[in-house]
Amino acid sequence: MDNRIFINIASYRDPELWQTLDSLMTEAAEPSRLHIAICWQDDNDSNRLVSQGWKPVESSSITEYQVYRLEGCEALVELIMMPYQQAQGAGFARALCDKLFRQEQWFLQIDAHSLFAHHWDNYLIETLTKLYQKSEKPVMSSYPPSYHYTAQGQIVFAQQASRVTFNGFNAEGLPTLANRASTSVHLERGSYLVAGFIFTQGTFVTEVGNDPTIFFEGEEITLSLRAFSWGYDIYHPTLPALWHHYTRDDVPRIWHDHSLAAQEAGDVPLVWIQREFLSREHVKALLGLPHSLEPPREGKRLGSLRTRQQFEYQCGLHFQLASCYVDCLAPHFCSIYPLPLDDVAWNHAHRIYHHKQVDVSELFGTALPDKLFVHLYGLNTPRLMQSIYTPSQIMAQASRVVIECWSTPNRPPTLIRFGCWWEALGWGIIIEWPWSEQDGPYCLL
Repeated sequence: MDNRIFINIASYRDPELWQTLDSLMTEAAEPSRLHIAICWQDDNDSNRLVSQGWKPVESSSITEYQVYRLEGCEALVELIMMPYQQAQGAGFARALCDKLFRQEQWFLQIDAHSLFAHHWDNYLIETLTKLYQKSEKPVMSSYPPSYHYTAQGQIVFAQQASRVTFNGFNAEGLPTLANRASTSVHLERGSYLVAGFIFTQGTFVTEVGNDPTIFFEGEEITLSLRAFSWGYDIYHPTLPALWHHYTRDDVPRIWHDHSLAAQEAGDVPLVWIQREFLSREHVKALLGLPHSLEPPREGKRLGSLRTRQQFEYQCGLHFQLASCYVDCLAPHFCSIYPLPLDDVAWNHAHRIYHHKQVDVSELFGTALPDKLFVHLYGLNTPRLMQSIYTPSQIMAQASRVVIECWSTPNRPPTLIRFGCWWEALGWGIIIEWPWSEQDGPYCLL
C-alpha cells in the first residue's frame, strides 16, 4: 500500500487555518505522504495565500468552485475556493473535500483549528494497524483534548483522554453527544464518531463519506450510524494525536453571516436556519423518525452491512421512543452494549413501569369535586397518563386513586397534577405533587 494520508479540512473564515496547516506538516514524521484537501470558505483573496507563504496554482474545479494547488511544501495541498456567502454548512464543505480523494490508504478528518503532536502520523497509522486484530474496519475518533491561549499568548494543552457518549435528546427528539473523561489505558470501544477527528482507512471516503445535505446539527449521530452500517467499528484513543481549540467566541460564524438581514440584502440565498431545517428533516429520515420532506437525492444513505436497529441495539438508544438504556446516563455513560436476546427484550428495556397510590382525602378531605382530573408528567415530556375520577369512584377505592403508567428510562415521572371541577362552579383548586416522596404537594390555585 502507498501509506499516504488524505486529510479533509473544512474551514469557515477561520483565522487558525494556517497555523493548523503548519502544525499538521511540521509535526508529521513524513509530510510528503500527506494529501491535504481544504474547503476554504472565506473572502477568497488569493493575496492572503501568498502572504502566508503559499504559491496558489489553478489545477481543476469542482462544480462551480475553483481548486488551487498550494505550492511551497512537501505535502500535496489542494484548496477549494468558495466565497463564504455561498457556504451551505459543514457537511457540504466536507463533502466537497471528499471529491479530491485519490485512493489514499488512510483518511484523516479534522477541523481548521487544531494543533498536532510530534509524529502524529506514525502514531495514528501504527495504532490503527494494531486495531485490525480486533476489527476489519476500525475507526479512531473522539473529541480531541483542548488547547487555549493565556492572556500572555501562550498555548496551554490539556492531556485528558476522552470518550464520546450519549448526552440526551433535544426538543425534536434528535440524539446529542457529549465528551466524557476517560481513565482507560487501552483504546476504548464506542458507538459514536466526532466529525472533528476521524482516522481510518481510505475506503471510508467512498463508502461512508460526508453528507452534503447536513448543515450542522445531527452531523455526528448520522455519521456514526452510516459508518456502523458500512461495517466500521469505533475506538477512542488514549493518547492525543492532536488538540482542538474549543473556546473561540470572537471568530466569524455562519449563523451570524447568513442572517435574515444578509438574505434581504441579497448577500446570501438562504438564511442559515432554513438550511438547518432542511438538514434536520434528512437527519430524521436517516434515524427512521417521522419527517415532512422527502430525503434529498444528493443525501447519503445507510450502507447494507448492518442495520439501523442493530446500531440502536449496540448504543442503547431507541430513536422512535427518544429513549436510552439506564446506563447511557450518569454515572456510567455507557455507549456500547451486547445484543439483546430478542426484540421483545429490547423494547422491554426501554419501558419502566410505575405504580403509586395517593390518598385523596389527605388533599381534599371529604369535599370531593364532581370530577377529579389526574395528570402525570415526565421529565421534559408531555403527559404520561391522565384519568378522570367521580366521587363514587374515589369512595369505592377507599379515597385512593391509583396511578399507573410506563416511561422511558431517561424520562421518568416527575409531577402529578390534580385538577378539581365542580359542575356549578367550574374549575377549582389545582394541586401539584412531585412524584418523589421527598417533597410534599403544593397548591397552585
